[in-house]
Amino acid sequence: MFLLATLLIGGMMFSGCKKDDPKPTPTPTPATKTVVYKMDNTYFDQISSYTATVSPCFHYTFSYKDANGTMVEVNNPTLPWTKEISVTTPFEAKLEGKVTYNENELPEEGKVYFGALGSITFNHTTTTNPNFKEFHNKQQFLDFLSTHPDMLNFSFTMSVN
Repeated sequence: MFLLATLLIGGMMFSGCKKDDPKPTPTPTPATKTVVYKMDNTYFDQISSYTATVSPCFHYTFSYKDANGTMVEVNNPTLPWTKEISVTTPFEAKLEGKVTYNENELPEEGKVYFGALGSITFNHTTTTNPNFKEFHNKQQFLDFLSTHPDMLNFSFTMSVN
């Protein structure tokens, strides 16, 4: 009787245990989405309603990632510049570049407005590089760049899912 009870209890324990079958992780279904790259020359501060245009002495060379994942270079475009592309998700959008200037083209009198105002927009969400600075004069700008040369470069990404 003891042996029969032991076998019965053991059988119930093994049959009562449920094995967790691992569920496969679903593969995301690729979809076509629109990504908008933009390089602007106008800065707008929504808090103070302040608007300024980057000084015309600055020139831009930048690259953006196209739908095939290839970086496409754009040299010295007229700003504002916009590029809209259709991509297959998932996609990692990227915008990177460099600002150049000729010191002789900087305004001798008055303010210098500097910026690399790039953005990537997808599905009403925008990633920006709000790199804008206002300087009282040419020398203040040059002094700033001597200690912050990295401000002439920009790079940022956005995941599109």
